[in-house]
Amino acid sequence: MSKLPPSSPLRVALLVAGRVPALQYGGTERVVPWLARELARQGHAVTVIAGRGSYVPGARMIFARSREEALARVPLDVDLVHFHSWFAPGFKLPSLNTLHGNAPEAIGPGNWSFLSRDHAERHGRTTFVYNGLPVEEHYFGAVKSPRYLFLAGISRAGKNVTRAIKLARDFDLELDIAGGNRWKLLTRSAVRRERAFFLSLDRRFRFHGMVGGWEKAKLFAEARAFLYPIRWEEPFGLVIVESLLAGTPVIATPRGAMPELIHPEVGFLASSDEDFAAAFDGVGAIHPRRCREYAAESFNIAKTAARYLALYRRVLDGETLP
Repeated sequence: MSKLPPSSPLRVALLVAGRVPALQYGGTERVVPWLARELARQGHAVTVIAGRGSYVPGARMIFARSREEALARVPLDVDLVHFHSWFAPGFKLPSLNTLHGNAPEAIGPGNWSFLSRDHAERHGRTTFVYNGLPVEEHYFGAVKSPRYLFLAGISRAGKNVTRAIKLARDFDLELDIAGGNRWKLLTRSAVRRERAFFLSLDRRFRFHGMVGGWEKAKLFAEARAFLYPIRWEEPFGLVIVESLLAGTPVIATPRGAMPELIHPEVGFLASSDEDFAAAFDGVGAIHPRRCREYAAESFNIAKTAARYLALYRRVLDGETLP
């Protein structure tokens, strides 16, 4: 395999199941268009293979409804294929597979990358690239309300809306909840068994349903802090970076990638009620501008694209990623 000059433009295909970009929620479905746009901005030729209705400015679009159709439609004129779903280790062209969730089984052979150091280590690997966001598209707010924010799929037990609700009651906090309406708390067994619906019947709680656009940006920017007491191993956590870009500090449990994203200048890691009490007392001392600066420097899409480009060239040079 011939080596490409380090500065030469690449022809890259990005594969992702479903429509991109996501209209409101979705991690992978938001990250892939951001990455495609940045690669194109840097002068690389980008093809995106995704579900019908997808559109990414600057990219050649190919639509597919299944893994088999997606693999069959990969153009042969690309240098490398970057799988974000519809994985195909051992594909006929040089390839990289980025896992965006937690795999239930061991990862097999092939070139794999992950979203954080913790994410990689839990899958027996070492290669990871932090997600990056387009900083200029995320609104910043310097003036905060007294209200805290929880934003995630509220029926997903791992996101732990139940503990967020209990913390708000125990510490007399006002809490905005986005990611589904209150009735969603009755639709999944774990959250339903915890009686989160009944615990939330209090005027301190405001449910905003599924939010996007300006409504979502405003919730992030005005919150006193983003409350994220997860109880699963989060591979990355785009909402953490969104909150910080909005100038809003984060209070989260130290699970998954959280210790890699949050440090004392921008938030708190809390496990016990005593930890959360200290966080609620101290969050007012965190400056919104510092949150924004840290996130903009550490988790911007240009940095993510540069790190993926470095991996692309290593794969094209014949290296097998560790």
